[in-house]
Amino acid sequence: MTAADLLDHILNELGEVRTRCPELRFGQLIAIIGELAQDETGHSLWDVEDTDFAAALERFARDIAQRESGQAESFDAPDRGIASSPSSAPPQPPQQIS
Repeated sequence: MTAADLLDHILNELGEVRTRCPELRFGQLIAIIGELAQDETGHSLWDVEDTDFAAALERFARDIAQRESGQAESFDAPDRGIASSPSSAPPQPPQQIS
């Protein structure tokens, strides 16, 4: 996958997640995905590679889809070789205050 293809994939996935989470502002959505990417890589968002950001975005999208279907599962990511601690939970979208 080229860098341009990866960016197109990220932007398309962001659009899908945005549709599922209309209560989130764009900055909030990027912050949530950025935090997941930071947690998974140990790098600051500035240093997170696009492939790692895409992986975090896909993880978040799967979580949202599972929540929508009522099948929330574990948040560990063994398929990427990254284990989270049992007491850690993924960041929750902030509640919008009117």
